[in-house]
Amino acid sequence: MIQTAVCDDEKRVLDEICNKVQNAFADINCPAEIFKTYKPFELVEHIKKNTIDVLFLDIDMPSLSGMDIAQFLMDSGANTLLVFVTSHDALVYQSFRYHPFGFIRKSYFDEEIGSVVKSVVGEWQKRNEHFGFKTNEGFFKVPFADILYFESESNYINLYCIDNQFKFRRTITSLENELSAKGFIRTHKGFLVNQQHIFAIKGDDIKLSNNQLLPIGRTNRESVKKKILRYMR
Repeated sequence: MIQTAVCDDEKRVLDEICNKVQNAFADINCPAEIFKTYKPFELVEHIKKNTIDVLFLDIDMPSLSGMDIAQFLMDSGANTLLVFVTSHDALVYQSFRYHPFGFIRKSYFDEEIGSVVKSVVGEWQKRNEHFGFKTNEGFFKVPFADILYFESESNYINLYCIDNQFKFRRTITSLENELSAKGFIRTHKGFLVNQQHIFAIKGDDIKLSNNQLLPIGRTNRESVKKKILRYMR
């Protein structure tokens, strides 16, 4: 079941959004448990104590803005899919720094909610998939969401995860062919990186969610940067 939260400081609007979100999940047969609140500070307390897979969040709230809450999510390292809901299109551009998964305009909510929920569920399912491989110690499976990057070392691969490191025999090209559709990008001849963990581009390097820097190769450097930026937005 996908754990969902909805926050809008107008209670009437909140109830309407929750009903439409619930219906959109039901339309694609995806069970969803929804926490709703019109109090931003209550949402923050809920996030501290619970795992939230997707958050539908009003940007423009007076006591604590959606961007303030997005900053809290980033600082806490939460792996929440953030969907901003807004009546002010101009705020969308200001929110890019928080790497939202999507946007819904309140004036077009009925038209946009279905496609956004389908995309959310697809990403959520992908994040819950696992990568399997065999090392000298045995067979392992790790969630895609935990993988930072793969590094080529001759005929071996060093796999760097959030909390672990592994080594197994494989070529990085074969990995790229297998995992490019899963959100992994060849940023350098020696690196295959999980775009989910790319935090920023700094010159000719990328910065990962663990603050590590990796180089962007000279070959196709601009196209690689464009792919990363497109994914981040």
